[in-house]
Amino acid sequence: MNALNGKKILLTGATGFLGGLALKRLREVGCDVTCINRNTITDFTKGTERETPCDTTSSQEIFESLSDLGDFSGSVLAHMAANIEGQENTCNVADLVQGNFSFALNVIEAARKKGCTRVLNFGTVLQFDHMGQPRPVNLYAALKESFQVILDYYCDRYRMDAFSVILSDTYGERDCRSKIVNHIIDCGLQKRICALSEGRQKIRPIHHDDFLDALCFALIQIFEKEPRGLHHKYSLYGQNTVSIRDLAAKISTVTGLETKVRWGAIPANDRLPEEPFGAMPPIAGWCPKVTLEDGLRRTFLARSALIK
Repeated sequence: MNALNGKKILLTGATGFLGGLALKRLREVGCDVTCINRNTITDFTKGTERETPCDTTSSQEIFESLSDLGDFSGSVLAHMAANIEGQENTCNVADLVQGNFSFALNVIEAARKKGCTRVLNFGTVLQFDHMGQPRPVNLYAALKESFQVILDYYCDRYRMDAFSVILSDTYGERDCRSKIVNHIIDCGLQKRICALSEGRQKIRPIHHDDFLDALCFALIQIFEKEPRGLHHKYSLYGQNTVSIRDLAAKISTVTGLETKVRWGAIPANDRLPEEPFGAMPPIAGWCPKVTLEDGLRRTFLARSALIK
């Protein structure tokens, strides 16, 4: 990925799981990365690391902090920040709005003022029904969808280019989050009952290594295109489409682990489509390489080492 060497990236979400992996990969391929976090801006350009306190609830303060770090014309804003905690907790609405909408809006406005004309945005399959039409499953997904409308405005008003990549379920051996693959494996390792819904929902899980390759492919294409005020939309998913029931069976087959699942113990979300949507094209030139079997095996070994 030498095509990214020396390219300037403004990155949000670097303190999270996927954002942290993205920061590591982008630095490995030679990008000059500046991370905009919730309370600080960290500059990794020229082989150094400089952290500056910043009130990111203000686009003006973000702009002023970036002004001390040089010129960002020709850079890409890679927006990966998200707050998925308490998705349906109405007591947590302010945090959800700040983490998934207000923060992103402040960042894009500050980046625009600094000359950034390209945005790589990551959304979630929870925004859509199986036909690819907007039908957010929860408030988190609704806020992600709302930010894509904001991107439409910035593309039209300021002739910025945006690439929104709709991300399927991610997993892998470096993932410590309580996602579905880890949950099933951990319950088996700890001899706990795994409480799930009926398990008929189908997903297309993507390994984090494939996600990182797709990130680089997307950035190369963004840098190659001259901004024309367009909002491009893609989807990102793994090789296999499996139901949650089939996923549990696959984990057992690949690892030999017997997880006792109580199907139907958790009520199903009636807004969650049983079929994954496929209405948006994948990123040109990219395809997933990690097979589900290999990814599950690697994840099982990592979880086994943690849970002894």
